[in-house]
Amino acid sequence: MNKNIETTAQAGVEKISKFTLWALIGISLVVLALFILIGYDTPYEENPKFVDPQLTDALLCWTYFLIAGTAIATVVSVIYGAISGGNKSKVEEKGLLSKTGLIAWGTFIVSIVIGVAMGIAGKDEVLLINGKDWNNPTDIILTDASMVSILVLTVVTVIATVFSMVTNKK
Repeated sequence: MNKNIETTAQAGVEKISKFTLWALIGISLVVLALFILIGYDTPYEENPKFVDPQLTDALLCWTYFLIAGTAIATVVSVIYGAISGGNKSKVEEKGLLSKTGLIAWGTFIVSIVIGVAMGIAGKDEVLLINGKDWNNPTDIILTDASMVSILVLTVVTVIATVFSMVTNKK
């Protein structure tokens, strides 16, 4: 009887998770569509060669909301895992599955190191931001590190998702 309650509770959590995921994807698509469709080609006042999208603030606010929500969910999950004792299943994970945390953090650190190295290599470049030259080496290094990390982690996430879908036995 206790096992049935656990299974029912787990099914409810999965439904809520799926609904939340699809809702966030839907809202993200709407915000992105609004950003692209409403005033995207508005010329920048100081230099008409550049565009000044009108809903940049909305896109940034939505991004900040998603980042904050992810950070809060991560902290809550860590606290919940520490309180509940984590996943104490009788079957120990083997192979790559037992090393997912190490692989994730390793990929993140390597992507940041590669980005910083690329930023240092290109620190003499001049960025053109809103029609003005911007030659701050620290900003260039941070920008390169962030962009390379985003690209590497996105590719790794897509590969991991496809691999998970192909190998999932359900």
